[in-house]
Amino acid sequence: MSTALRAVGLRAPLRLAAAVPALVLSDPMRNADAIVSVIRRAEEEKADYLALPELCLAGATAGTLLAHPVMLQACQEALRKIADATLRTNVTVSVGLPYEIGGEVLSAAAILRGGRVHAIIPAASRENPYGFLPALARCSSRRQALTPVPRLSVAFGNELFDREADIREGCVLLMPSSLNATARSFREVKAALAARSARTGMAIAYAAAGLGESTTSFVFDGLCAIAAGGEVLAVSKPLEKEPFVIAEVDSEKLLAFEPYPAEPVSTGRFVSDEADIRSEELVRILDLQAAALARRLTHIRSKGFVLGISGGLDSSLALLAAAAAADRLNMPRSCIVAISMPGFGTSGRTKNNAELLPRALGCEYREISVVPASRQHFSDIGHDEANRNVVYENAQARERTKILLSIANAEGLLEVGTGDLSEIALGWCTFGGDHMAQYGINSSIPKTVIRMVVSAAKERFPAAADILQDILDTPVSPELLPTDSEGEIAQKTEEVVGSYELHDFFIWHFLKGKGPRELYDMAAKELPFPKKEIHRVLGVFLRRFFASQFKRNSAPEAPLVVASIAPDVFTMPSDMAGVPFMQEYESIPVPEEEE
Repeated sequence: MSTALRAVGLRAPLRLAAAVPALVLSDPMRNADAIVSVIRRAEEEKADYLALPELCLAGATAGTLLAHPVMLQACQEALRKIADATLRTNVTVSVGLPYEIGGEVLSAAAILRGGRVHAIIPAASRENPYGFLPALARCSSRRQALTPVPRLSVAFGNELFDREADIREGCVLLMPSSLNATARSFREVKAALAARSARTGMAIAYAAAGLGESTTSFVFDGLCAIAAGGEVLAVSKPLEKEPFVIAEVDSEKLLAFEPYPAEPVSTGRFVSDEADIRSEELVRILDLQAAALARRLTHIRSKGFVLGISGGLDSSLALLAAAAAADRLNMPRSCIVAISMPGFGTSGRTKNNAELLPRALGCEYREISVVPASRQHFSDIGHDEANRNVVYENAQARERTKILLSIANAEGLLEVGTGDLSEIALGWCTFGGDHMAQYGINSSIPKTVIRMVVSAAKERFPAAADILQDILDTPVSPELLPTDSEGEIAQKTEEVVGSYELHDFFIWHFLKGKGPRELYDMAAKELPFPKKEIHRVLGVFLRRFFASQFKRNSAPEAPLVVASIAPDVFTMPSDMAGVPFMQEYESIPVPEEEE
């Protein structure tokens, strides 16, 4: 039986496909060639329906240029090229593009079959739980669910988690998507697809934006999946270069299927509470970091990576991510230059680990002391070295950044920042020092999760496992003040600002809309800390959070992998005092000492 006959409603098996063509950002004609190639593959596989990603003709991350007349014209020409090339094909395909409707440029899906454009379906106004939405308007009114193609409906990926947007018209749902990837998104999207197919009784072909998109603020994994009857029938591997999946669905079973509510997805803070799922997510975090670094490196045509290695957690994770990116690009790990820059407070333990780790990973190791340059700087500005104030500390951090950026320029390398989400939330970084980088690969990952990712990476990098464990056992410190009389770390961060377990707890729930009173009550109930310490650290968190927005507003680009408070995701002015928050905090009675 022909595909054309199946499309008009006869009961026969349906073959649904989803794919992500190789994308060149903002090159519609070249992308049209890739789309035609995928459509022909779908035809060879005898697919009836094919879902492609949202805005795949131009790229979902093309930004303001998506609405430019030149881009709109190029997309129209590319769409005609696809239609002409597929005149004799029977696959019904959704092609994402920017399209002007009623004087407004919207994200839309063109439905093509047999050389014709059968419909243009605009995306609806919904939120993306993972942060990214294309820089285009979305229609605010309820659109027609069914398309002119019998039995076929279209929805968009950012409607996936909104039950009010459920469509129950027709048998097949094509779902072009631009949902970005996070540590949890792969599992959650699969579960949501299964749940929607269970609730609606429809077969769903889902295709999300992939590796060709920009990683300025988000990462995209090109997830493709087919779901029906409450199950995911086919799914691509995360971060495949050109994913393509296909599955056959019994149309008689679809027609007879009785929708049912699916079980809710289990959650946790930042990563899952369930051990098996958490292990998968920790691996995925490193994979997403590697994919983002690889995309940035290839785009700017750098020869490799350079980063400062301190012997601490954050720089260790950045180095592991760079090693994974080099592996992904089939480049030798010697393309990574890890530079140890000991200063006045560097301990023997961290200095040793800073050398051992890159050597164990096969990276190039260099050592450049910042002490002589810092002393010269003190002399230049008339600062007494015996005065170990903020000038003393920050001069070292800024000297390190200068060294890294200069070497990046001299050798054609991408300078990788190491600061994490917890430090960024607290402003625990030197403005113009470790606050700056060419790409902040850890910026969306809180300290507690970094600890878990590094621990999990011991299995992936066995040659470095013992070194990583010693780094995990080392107290967190900026090491900007001299060591104690026995050469041990004297400046321990958590003794000053409080436990990162508390800060990360506050960050998670603050971003979920909890106020100071709720944060205190929840922490007192759920975490093993004295109430007085919880109260103190909550005050540190709130004061530093509102005082440090100027650093976040001028921070380097960083991809969202776990959670983010970057300006693209969390908007807040630098001059905000946060008075209502501080007033609520100050109304919490200071707990008495506990016995």
